[in-house]
Amino acid sequence: MVDMKKLEEMERISREAAPAALADLQDVKITGETPAQRLESYLAQTEPYRFRVGPTPVRVSFQSETSPLSEKLKSYFLSLKGGDFI
Repeated sequence: MVDMKKLEEMERISREAAPAALADLQDVKITGETPAQRLESYLAQTEPYRFRVGPTPVRVSFQSETSPLSEKLKSYFLSLKGGDFI
């Protein structure tokens, strides 16, 4: 099972990895019947915070204090519809 300490260690290691050394998501094969098994399968093959998609390196980060994604999406769609989004 992956805990916060393990995730923090993975994040530290992935910051130091060269792009060529990162796992390519195109090669990742996720297996397992339960969500937990699928997560473990993914984490066994890649780092959760840094990976590649083909030759493009990707780094995932999150702000610690911000509004929830649902609020950001709502604001985004309201801006597209000129405020008339229901």
